[in-house]
Amino acid sequence: MRKTKKLFFTLCGTIFLITSCAPPPSNGETSLLGSIGPFLPFALIILLFYFLIIRPQGKQRKERNLMLGSLKKGTNILTNGGVFGKIIDVLDDDVFLIEVSKGVNIKIKKDFVNSVSDVDTKKK
Repeated sequence: MRKTKKLFFTLCGTIFLITSCAPPPSNGETSLLGSIGPFLPFALIILLFYFLIIRPQGKQRKERNLMLGSLKKGTNILTNGGVFGKIIDVLDDDVFLIEVSKGVNIKIKKDFVNSVSDVDTKKK
């Protein structure tokens, strides 16, 4: 993320320098670039912002929704609190009953599932 921010600010500064160094038209004519010129850096910044920040977050959100949609009975999970468990029942559309260890069951909301885990909760 730090590299992305550094690249973003470097590009913004470069765009600003390029547009500020452009000479004004010699005769009273205005070109298309002359009328759009002041808004061009802002448009480029918005495009960069979209491709560097908004689009990747949307992709991550899609992947997370797919992962949450694929959860079913018997899936090993890791919660946001760091608790490993196995889904033993789906109580509601957004509530699971998970087995943390033998005889210890807890209810959690679907939103608090961090990831699907390959760690088995049973002791060997």
